[in-house]
Amino acid sequence: MNEALQTFLTSYTKYSTFIPKPEPLNLQNATNRILAQDYKSTIDIPPFNKSAMDGYAVIAANTKNTSQKHPLSLEVVGTANAGDTNSYKINSGQTVAIATGAKIPPGADAVVMIEDTDGDKKSVKIFKETKNGKNVIIKGEDIKTGQLLLTKGTWLKPQDIGLMASVGISSIKVFCKPKVAVFSTGNELVEPGDTLTTNAVLYDSNRYMLTGMINECGGEAIDLGICKDDQTSIQNTLKKALQYDLIIISGGSSVGEKDYVPNVINHIGKPGIIIHGIAMRPGSPTALGIVDGKPIISTPGYPVAAFFAFYTFGRPLIFSMIGTPELPKTYITAKMSSGIKLRKDMRAFVRVKICPTTNSKGLLCYMAEPVSATAASLLSTLSSSDGVIIVDGKSRLVKGQRVEVLLLNARSSCPVV
Repeated sequence: MNEALQTFLTSYTKYSTFIPKPEPLNLQNATNRILAQDYKSTIDIPPFNKSAMDGYAVIAANTKNTSQKHPLSLEVVGTANAGDTNSYKINSGQTVAIATGAKIPPGADAVVMIEDTDGDKKSVKIFKETKNGKNVIIKGEDIKTGQLLLTKGTWLKPQDIGLMASVGISSIKVFCKPKVAVFSTGNELVEPGDTLTTNAVLYDSNRYMLTGMINECGGEAIDLGICKDDQTSIQNTLKKALQYDLIIISGGSSVGEKDYVPNVINHIGKPGIIIHGIAMRPGSPTALGIVDGKPIISTPGYPVAAFFAFYTFGRPLIFSMIGTPELPKTYITAKMSSGIKLRKDMRAFVRVKICPTTNSKGLLCYMAEPVSATAASLLSTLSSSDGVIIVDGKSRLVKGQRVEVLLLNARSSCPVV
């Protein structure tokens, strides 16, 4: 299983013609894109010493031994608000009333919280000794000039966008998304929204699911629709798809009479099929190939098999293409609520519901309730699951066994604490 992925990625590196190209993008549109170069700050953040709270800017040494019984009286020479360009300079015996975020006036080196004072616009009593730098955010404390902000290959999160904006950057270079052609094969398939004219046809769900998965992991899905089960149609559609960077095909990957896809791939270019048949369940008929430098993933027609085929091979490949590490995965530890049999020679994808409960000590814990380990055709076993247990080399999971559950959706209904 891991060997198949490594072989595919190695072959992609050997034969691929894809080179990720950078493009400029404004910050508002850059979330979930991949940074194409390193970025350093050209300024300090903050660019000046500023107050961390409302209070009075003081010379810390003047407050020595100050207390409720022995308050320090200071002359208030002005008020500093955030954004003010004031010219106040504090001397011994003086202070400035200062707001959160305002620039510390020259001479001052600390801020006394307003709660520790009592005064008016002309004078104030300080009731607490303070130290140099207290309640002051120092120039460059957050970011220093020349500091590395983000590195090439970073998958940009909203907080990264904020970081870039904080140093005045409005446009950045990101990698163009690889264009991923996706089409389904099958005489039995019709488009959602069409009328089911007979009881022998199905709505095409795989193409829509795969399109969402492609877009979610950094690709740009190009929908080539439904292709009929004949070699000429598949060949023509595949040739059209070769103008794009990656090709995902749903259906026709098995060894049945009308499973033409692997043969067509071998016919239209080299090296053709690299791997056909993976030790995974569901998804064992998956075929992996490369034609004219373009990688091709041919997934089974059963929707759950198609999902895990793309999850196993498509996601890592797209991450490799755009030059970023795979996104962190979220796991939760749980105990099996019941046992389930598996095939020891196959990687199993056991779909589970997560049920919160409490242990004997009253602490929160989770039970993993099996939904299915096979049922490749039942898409509802995915949408009704909170996560999946990926199992290699085991013939069963037993009741009470501790397992790591991969949450397939961070916004799952599963309650995570």
